[in-house]
Amino acid sequence: MNSTIMLAPNGIFPITKMANGEPYPMQPATGFDFAGTIQGEGKLAGIPALFIRTAGCNLRCMWWLPDGSVSRCDTPYASFDTSGAVKSNGYEVFETIRQNIGPIRHIIITGGEPFIQAGNLAPVLHRLREELGLHISVETNGTAFHKPLVEAIDFFSLSPKLSTSVPTKNKQTISNYQLHEDGAKYNRKRINIPAIQQIIDHCNANADKDFQLKFVVKGEEDIAELQTEFLQKLSGWKPSDVVLMPVGGTNKELEQTRMPVVNAAIRHGWRYSPRLHVALFGAKSGV
Repeated sequence: MNSTIMLAPNGIFPITKMANGEPYPMQPATGFDFAGTIQGEGKLAGIPALFIRTAGCNLRCMWWLPDGSVSRCDTPYASFDTSGAVKSNGYEVFETIRQNIGPIRHIIITGGEPFIQAGNLAPVLHRLREELGLHISVETNGTAFHKPLVEAIDFFSLSPKLSTSVPTKNKQTISNYQLHEDGAKYNRKRINIPAIQQIIDHCNANADKDFQLKFVVKGEEDIAELQTEFLQKLSGWKPSDVVLMPVGGTNKELEQTRMPVVNAAIRHGWRYSPRLHVALFGAKSGV
């Protein structure tokens, strides 16, 4: 419980109390005077929750938008540049959640990529689940498997990244964010079918656990790749487990991709995921 956990700035949110019970120095970014927000994506959209956002990611996602601009990962401070990351530990994380949880029953672990800190996260998540009776979700790119962490989680939002997410030199130039390397490194790391399959198998072996395969896409043009590179290589999933979410981290960006993705979801009998937090609170952190 004392192992270091690297969190993004304001990495447990939205909260009103610190771990010691004293008032948190900032009001929640939601604009409410109480702790908590909602899950904005996927099968659990609309569920009241607290978030834990870890810092650091093994990918650097960038997507082309239809207008020729580039949409970066919507949490670059947790992936592209982690200079503002804050050191915490399992005790501080547990106590902060305990002070703020109230009637909320859902905790969502996101990033960045939580699985790159799997060994340090697992003990505190087990404790949150067992002592506070909380439902634990994780949002992951599916590139790693860690049994102790997997055993602590109730719901897995697996979001494998298509080749459209690779940060090519052209995307880096257009977005004015240079990684000083081409996208080949990230392209090699973005697919780990055995890791995804192990998580699916774990869920299917435990009736109280569930998962979704959430793909970030622009529309029908991306469907063939997600089928051949992922769905056809995986087993144990149902059409209701497949979720399409439009590229875009702002309402302006989502206006370009939302309806083509709705179209593709209906045509293939899969779920469409809104981005409720963007619609409700705008493109800002901490909501």
